[in-house]
Amino acid sequence: MRIRPVAGDLLGAVVDAVRDAAAREGSVGVVAADADVDRVRRALEAAGIPAAGADTPAARVSVVPATLVKGLEYDHVVAVEPAAIAEAEERGLHRLYVVLTRAVSRLEVLHGRPLPF
Repeated sequence: MRIRPVAGDLLGAVVDAVRDAAAREGSVGVVAADADVDRVRRALEAAGIPAAGADTPAARVSVVPATLVKGLEYDHVVAVEPAAIAEAEERGLHRLYVVLTRAVSRLEVLHGRPLPF
């Protein structure tokens, strides 16, 4: 597991993390708060990284809303802004736990805000 604070461009850091994960074998799941999913997907596509949604399980890179990630597994997970995931719903810390347990082999957590305790 790698926890990486990002002082500047969070979406740029997501693109870099996904490129790094995609250079390895296996699937890549990018998980963000539901409200941030479209922004994350657009940033990846603008960088030339095609990204499917949760409804395309065979895709190499998938961008998945935190509320839909339960039951899914990816070889590599990039968790985007845990504070936003935790704040998005009443049981947000439980949802964040689910997000953080979706990685089979590699987890990278990117955050610009303080991590929830």
